[in-house]
Amino acid sequence: MKFDLVIAGVGGQGNILASQAIAKCAMDAGYNVVNTETKGAAQRGGSVLSHVRIADGEIFSPLVPQGQADILLGFEPLEALRYINMLNKHGKYIINTAPVPTILANLKVDEYPSQEQMLTAIQEKGLSGYFLNATQSAKDLGNVLLTNVIMLGAFTSISDILSADAVLNKLLSMVNEKFHEADVQAFQTGRNLIKA
Repeated sequence: MKFDLVIAGVGGQGNILASQAIAKCAMDAGYNVVNTETKGAAQRGGSVLSHVRIADGEIFSPLVPQGQADILLGFEPLEALRYINMLNKHGKYIINTAPVPTILANLKVDEYPSQEQMLTAIQEKGLSGYFLNATQSAKDLGNVLLTNVIMLGAFTSISDILSADAVLNKLLSMVNEKFHEADVQAFQTGRNLIKA
């Protein structure tokens, strides 16, 4: 068994916490796991790509090779578009449609395309997946910082590599208890968005 996940977003979106929850949950399940990040120049607002590699055998590289990812979680649409070629031809994506322009886009170094342009470019790749506005769902729950938990819940609806309960419990073990109620609600929201 071999499973490769990439999570693309910008700094401050919580994709590192999400990748660590999945990685630790997989370790608890007895798999070999490698989890690493490649980060842009800025801690907040710069590009962040997390790699999670899970296998029952040896893992030779911490980075998911181009065209080999089974799932791409795009916390931000331009970052998802930037890394969509990481997916294998049978891979699936879940992309949060709410844009968060990077620092380079805000400085006009990068041109930030329209949402329609980004989504069209992703659809033209011929891959299958889901677009959802996790950021708006998080705002509806009262806290935009729940976006990553919504995406994590959505992930468990399209992958059976780990049980949803195990992923949620691992996440809860990593955060302060005062956030547990909101995190449980956000996680279930993500699962429901995929089922809908």
